[in-house]
Amino acid sequence: MKRAIRKFVGNLNGRNKNIFFLILILICIVALCLGIYIQFFYKYSDTDPLMMGINIGGQKTAEEYAILEAEFNNLFTNDIKINSENVRVEKLETEKDLVYTGYSLDNEDEAYYSIHAQIPILNIDTEEAKQVNQEILTEFYNKANAIMRQSTQNIIYNVSYAAFVNQHVLSIVIKSSLKEETKSEKVSVKTYNYNIQEEKMVSLNDLIAWKQTSNEVVQAIIHKDIKEASENAKIIAEQYGTLYERDLNNSMYQIENTNTFFLTQDGYVYIVYAYGNEDYTNEMDIVIF
Repeated sequence: MKRAIRKFVGNLNGRNKNIFFLILILICIVALCLGIYIQFFYKYSDTDPLMMGINIGGQKTAEEYAILEAEFNNLFTNDIKINSENVRVEKLETEKDLVYTGYSLDNEDEAYYSIHAQIPILNIDTEEAKQVNQEILTEFYNKANAIMRQSTQNIIYNVSYAAFVNQHVLSIVIKSSLKEETKSEKVSVKTYNYNIQEEKMVSLNDLIAWKQTSNEVVQAIIHKDIKEASENAKIIAEQYGTLYERDLNNSMYQIENTNTFFLTQDGYVYIVYAYGNEDYTNEMDIVIF
């Protein structure tokens, strides 16, 4: 290889040799500048060393992932966390955040209801974003108003949210809890993932690709975590007599059927199996990669 390079350079003469060395010097300068920028100025260099345009998160131990799962409820601070150097969108409300609390309901009637709901608005002027806002309005705001109009039972309804921007990916996760008289508490989770650049929704397959992993790896993580959750639930049931039984063969745990997920600003994908989305339970399993 060295001999071939020396032969190539030796064959250059005059103007061609000058051009070759000029190009070589320019390449070295660009590489040096890029290295300095990544080292000292690019704030995502730890998790995006190749500058692929998304913060993918660092590797964590099993114990660290367990801590993230245990702190899941702490995410719901009713605001947005942004990890992006440049977010450019046409907003519906210029002076407000990309996601903000559009409806704040704090109402109580001692006999019939207690409502504490912080409901988000996606502040982007596109048809896709407006459709998301309409779904949020229908599912959460209309639900709260229906509860306030009823006078047949005492209902407690709470809604909170979290939003994250990771480069061009915007994720919103909304958690609601519903307690109707003697029924078990029902905790639901709804997520929306939006590509700001391409103005379209983001799939779990997209996030798996951006995280530089594969469906097979993520599917194995899901199976492992759900199996552990099932075994832990059985141990708890032996002591306290309660058990939300998980069917490990249920197709809901397949990636293609998983629709509740989001990407945090620090680069972690959360998959949420909130069984309260369908049943009266507050049980949920969280898978993070």
